[in-house]
Amino acid sequence: MWSIGDLIRNFFTHKDFLPGAEQLPGTLFTPLHFAASVFWIGLIVLACILLRKKGEKTLQTVFAILWVAVVVLEIAKITWETCCGAEVRFEWGGILPLYPCSIFMYAMPFAIWGKGKVRYAACGYVCSLGLLGGLINFIYPANILNNYSCISFAGFHTLFYHGVLVLCAFLMLLSGYHSYKTVTKASQLLLPAIPALAVSVVANLVNFSPVKSDYMFFKLNSFFFAPIGAATPDWFSVILVYGIYLLIHSLPYLPFWIASKKKAAV
Repeated sequence: MWSIGDLIRNFFTHKDFLPGAEQLPGTLFTPLHFAASVFWIGLIVLACILLRKKGEKTLQTVFAILWVAVVVLEIAKITWETCCGAEVRFEWGGILPLYPCSIFMYAMPFAIWGKGKVRYAACGYVCSLGLLGGLINFIYPANILNNYSCISFAGFHTLFYHGVLVLCAFLMLLSGYHSYKTVTKASQLLLPAIPALAVSVVANLVNFSPVKSDYMFFKLNSFFFAPIGAATPDWFSVILVYGIYLLIHSLPYLPFWIASKKKAAV
């Protein structure tokens, strides 16, 4: 079993050169992973407490700094994954930032500097699919911590990235920067899905190219979706996933839209 010192010395070591997960402290659901999660959760809660009452300009500055940090780290991660393994290889089928949580990098500039419906759509993604994806991958980072310790570049990246996504969503909601309650028209239920729909065009162009990929899970070939994907044709999987994305984005707003319709009818 490796020690904490071994983990620190091998912080940037690629999984191709690491021992098995059973030899690494801090892999998925080990005591060190739980301790790291508590640490990150504490930082998120503290940041929410300190920033939730700040003005819009302060929040925009914080969001901009966090956005730059995640973009730089994403570029660093892709470069590291490509160049630091047993062979130098760009994995077109899995390394491109075309996953549900990746949309955060493309939506945040519009959430920070956009106006009106543009800002509403970007914030809507962050506070719906972004928040859900961030929470799932922060609490259960199986795709990374099955191979790496939380004390590693890959482990740090996934916890930081998804922690930032969760933090930004909660800050938007707690501060009033964005709200589920402002929806009064059915068309507003669709606005939060626009960032994901835009990125889905690129994701599916890659998915249905010679590259074997399942970006944004449209082919349902990944993780626990695989049995569904194996039992359905690709066109049906794509339509089904689009429907799920539309539902996820609209769901937080739906109760308030229904309430507004009932109030208008009285």
